[in-house]
Amino acid sequence: MAPVKVRAERLERRFGHLIAVAGVSFEVYEGEVFGLLGPNGAGKTTLVRMLSGVLAPSGGDAVVDGASVVREPERVKERIGYATQEASVYPFLTVRENLEFRAAMYLEGRALAAAVEDALARFGLAEAAGRRAGELSGGWRQRLSIAQAVVHRPRVAFLDEPTTGLDPLARRAVWELVYAEAERGMSALVTTHYMDEAERCHRVGLVYRGRLIALGTPQELKEAVRRRYRFFRVPGSDAEVWRARAGVVDAWQRGGAIRVVLAPDAPAPAGAAVEEPTMEDVFVLKIREEDADAHV
Repeated sequence: MAPVKVRAERLERRFGHLIAVAGVSFEVYEGEVFGLLGPNGAGKTTLVRMLSGVLAPSGGDAVVDGASVVREPERVKERIGYATQEASVYPFLTVRENLEFRAAMYLEGRALAAAVEDALARFGLAEAAGRRAGELSGGWRQRLSIAQAVVHRPRVAFLDEPTTGLDPLARRAVWELVYAEAERGMSALVTTHYMDEAERCHRVGLVYRGRLIALGTPQELKEAVRRRYRFFRVPGSDAEVWRARAGVVDAWQRGGAIRVVLAPDAPAPAGAAVEEPTMEDVFVLKIREEDADAHV
């Protein structure tokens, strides 16, 4: 098994009476792309800020590339890459100047110059090196933001919703860059609320109300909901009628048909086609279970 590069141990963060993160534990391995999936406000960004040494935990600890976020937050910052939700680039600096500015926090002299040239090459930014960052499209600004985060070749990178607001082609390009870095041995923790992006991760942790409520590969998570529910597609256009039927957990319109989720002992609808569970099913059904348990 690959070495552990991030180990979170019962991480907790309180803001007054609000518990934003409640006892979260997980590991990220060398070369792994680990996804934190959850709705807005679930605690994903708070987790990343603690793991990156920016925000002190209220409880628990995490070890990131050998450094404790509680005892050595500055050492953690030196050993990681971090890209925020908004492309954190300086619009009036050129692409090259942005990379030089970030690299100077970690390197100097020939090592700095070599790192910048290397980042320009491997992120496909060489032709845009002299352009101001503010002139770039959203996708290219995000490409530069990730290049800045890893210009010093960290062993661990935290990418907080790096594709928000990007079109599908730009999102795919960003993920190709993330995987290229992972293949070189970097561990990447990526937060997202896009279901298709969760499918791209080696493993996924589902975060809701500050808690880690599911953890596994996308296939393992889908198999878990398959054991608890049955999925069908039926003709029609009135999902509300289906939701009122006994044994129906949920139903919603999908194109010219209705996707129906049934309890395991409910009879299959007449004329229904069996469907496979998706990460959207994992997301919706796990959160539904959590809400139901909270009201018991």
